[in-house]
Amino acid sequence: MTQTAPAASSTYLRYPHLHGELITFTAEDDVWVAPLDGGRAWRVSADNVPVNHPRISPDGTTVAWTSTRDGAPEVHIASLDGGPAKRLTHWGSWKTQVRGWTPDGNVLALSTYGQASLRRTWARSVPLDGGPATTLPYGPVGDVAHGPGVVLLSAPMGREAAWWKRYRGGTAGKLWIDRAAAGEEGDGEFVRLHEELDGNIEYPSWVGERVVFLSDHEGVGAVYSSLADGSDLRRHTAVDGFYARHAATDGTRVVYSSAGELWLLDDLDGAEPRRLDIRLGGQRVDLQPHPVNAARWFGAAAPDHTGRGSAISVRGAVHWVTHRSGPARALAAEAGVRARLPRTFRVDGEEHVVWVTDAEGDDALEFAPATGVAPGATPRRLAAGQLGRVL
Repeated sequence: MTQTAPAASSTYLRYPHLHGELITFTAEDDVWVAPLDGGRAWRVSADNVPVNHPRISPDGTTVAWTSTRDGAPEVHIASLDGGPAKRLTHWGSWKTQVRGWTPDGNVLALSTYGQASLRRTWARSVPLDGGPATTLPYGPVGDVAHGPGVVLLSAPMGREAAWWKRYRGGTAGKLWIDRAAAGEEGDGEFVRLHEELDGNIEYPSWVGERVVFLSDHEGVGAVYSSLADGSDLRRHTAVDGFYARHAATDGTRVVYSSAGELWLLDDLDGAEPRRLDIRLGGQRVDLQPHPVNAARWFGAAAPDHTGRGSAISVRGAVHWVTHRSGPARALAAEAGVRARLPRTFRVDGEEHVVWVTDAEGDDALEFAPATGVAPGATPRRLAAGQLGRVL
């Protein structure tokens, strides 16, 4: 059950959900759908903006997701068979997320719309015709799972467990369940579920009569399930690898992401998780090199004594730039190495540049002529490990 990321994987898949023989997920800032048994995926969205939590409707016709196409995250839907996307909300809240579907066929979303704090996310039922959403009567929550009963996740700290591993503070996720679903008499009150687990709980859902959730109380996030009263707690994935994330169900099976791959549990009765072999079409645009804004990543500059050129550092590289005309030269631009704090000086009438490099791990100094080193040569380096942290 140990899960390791493929060394040559060129995709990073997240936020899965399944229906029938299809699975939806996000990759390369778009929503995708693919055959559950593996194969080539196709895009549902083509906006190339951050998206999350796509969810297929219970009737298998519609996909809802959270999109930042127009700025703040909002609820969008599109037909599973293809077609233009439709925006359903105009809340303008930076904490809006699609989380699923309500029993009456509306989109279930969380949002801080109308709230004074970004920690107070309320659950809302969003109709598909674009009409006003209905606020569900649960108070501030981090998730809602409908099934034989209603399970609530307390409003969490705002980061998923894999981002803040083994967090044990007061805003860690906690489960609550209505008394009727827990087999007790009650009038809609909720009781704490799995209070004994010292972990961060998230992504609750129902599979039959069992409550499924993620927890890292054993050190690594894994998929767990139990009966509604908290008994018969089972762990379904390993705790000696990467965190299990973004678990979702169709009421029978559980799908989740781990290390950028999608994994499927066919049942909760001893099935081993299996990795889904999904291939993306397209050119992997988010993996291609792209120009950076030098002004944004500008670090330092030092002009020569004539004022005709300067040594500058931009995003870990050192360049020589003339002030009027002529080429810019890369003096130090090696992947995985940070060069910084360039300074100019003059030797025998020739301009030189010195900078700090961590090419050997510890800080050292490197020197090179402003015109660049000779072909096949390397900058002179000295004092590696003898300088401490150069400021």
